Amino acid sequence: MWNMEECEFDAGNLTLKFREVVPSRLEFVDEAIEHIMETVRSMPCAQENLEEVNLALTEAMSNAVIHGNRSNPEKKVVICGACEGHDKLLLVVTDEGEGFDPAKIPDPTVADNIFAAHGRGIFLINQLMDQAEFRKGGRQVVLRKKVARG
Repeated sequence: MWNMEECEFDAGNLTLKFREVVPSRLEFVDEAIEHIMETVRSMPCAQENLEEVNLALTEAMSNAVIHGNRSNPEKKVVICGACEGHDKLLLVVTDEGEGFDPAKIPDPTVADNIFAAHGRGIFLINQLMDQAEFRKGGRQVVLRKKVARG
């Protein structure tokens, strides 16, 4: 049921784990995001900035389906989530594609790329989350968002 290989969580520090498997078809992304965000909203580590989390997760899943798995319905996207401590949401999105080198993605804020029709997903993810780490040759993105405690 819980495949640590897909999620690579440090199980000792995590609570409220969940795992969702989604076929690589864009028409399933919105419904999966809605279901995942319903779970996330119930987690004590994710009570703020949920719009940012929603958008970053949507971008990560869309990238996994379109670019990672090439919309191949035989392939899956696995999304895992947990609370790290009491104040940090952890989301892991893994695809079955060939991966990519995030350093080779053009900066969408550079003049030559401003009007490009694509290439903003990773930029948005990095802006919206506190941390975005690419693993497994670009087949997995680990997203972290900390709850601001006043």
